[in-house]
Amino acid sequence: MATNRTLTFVAIALLSLSQSGIIFAQGKKPAGGGTDHAAKGVQLSQMGAFDESIAEFTKAIEAAPKDARLYRDRGLVYLAMRKIQEAANDFTKAIELAPTDYSGYSARGAALSEQGQLEPALADLNKALELKPNDQLTIERRGLAFHRQRNYEAALADYNNALSQNPNSTLGLNRRADTYVALGQFAQALPDLEMAVKLKPDDFTAQDRLTFVRAKLAPPTAPAAAAPVPTPKPPKQPLLSRTNVFIALGALLVLGVIVVMVAKRRMTSGSDD
Repeated sequence: MATNRTLTFVAIALLSLSQSGIIFAQGKKPAGGGTDHAAKGVQLSQMGAFDESIAEFTKAIEAAPKDARLYRDRGLVYLAMRKIQEAANDFTKAIELAPTDYSGYSARGAALSEQGQLEPALADLNKALELKPNDQLTIERRGLAFHRQRNYEAALADYNNALSQNPNSTLGLNRRADTYVALGQFAQALPDLEMAVKLKPDDFTAQDRLTFVRAKLAPPTAPAAAAPVPTPKPPKQPLLSRTNVFIALGALLVLGVIVVMVAKRRMTSGSDD
């Protein structure tokens, strides 16, 4: 599960950074310069070169220290690197510079949720949704915070909302399936996982979850009938057993008595003659 959470944060961070790259491409440059460094930071993050990306965003911040987006984007790279505290610090700075921008609150809420600070996380996520209602990513992040609180009904409500906006969100499908599994509702989790695997066949974590859920839904296998136990045969007595020896001696004794009696009778008959 820890691996899955890491991959999820990387996916979210890279998605958000790709949106920043689109903004830069459209000409919305960071205030005060640093555009080239920011754009390069986005490209490097997409390549998985996170340390180099951080260095580029740091140069961009040095050139434009009042641009909230640069702190937010560097924070997203820290988030992908699982450097949660550094990410939270950058998100806080972004909020200080742009308190009416929802994205700083949404990102910091995700970081706080990962740290287990669920109440502050929910406060940030709710603030983000006040500033930008129905933002899909923020709703999914709040759903995860509710899930971690074991407030599964609230989590499902958020995931249902997010998926109504984008039914093909593999992130939303996997997270809603996780909540169904936590509730023991495996039949409801099954179609979400099947769709997630269909949309992203190389998601091996989703494949493992799907295998687990299918096993839970499979009918129990009847135990195999036990083979009949054959009746044991009495052991064969050895030819020279003690019993056989006594029987043979008894027979010889009887035979000897008979022979003596017959001999006496003949002797008696001979003397009479």
